[in-house]
Amino acid sequence: MRSFLLYNLARLGILVGCILIIWTIWGRSLWGAVAGIIISALVSFIVLAPLREKSANELIDSAQERREKRERKRRDEESAEDSAIDDA
Repeated sequence: MRSFLLYNLARLGILVGCILIIWTIWGRSLWGAVAGIIISALVSFIVLAPLREKSANELIDSAQERREKRERKRRDEESAEDSAIDDA
């Protein structure tokens, strides 16, 4: 989860930096903001690729762990139910 937050903060920082640089060059306008957004998306795609991969892998691993934990809990509940039925 930490890398996910770090990745999003890095993207936000790049976005703000690009918009400020474009606004400094072109002046404050909607087109400057749009250009900053497009440039920041391209820069983020190239520069933050390793961080994006790490974040995606951590999210996938976390989802897999939750899925396995849920499956173990379901299996334990079923075995407890089967034991209760067999004991009765």
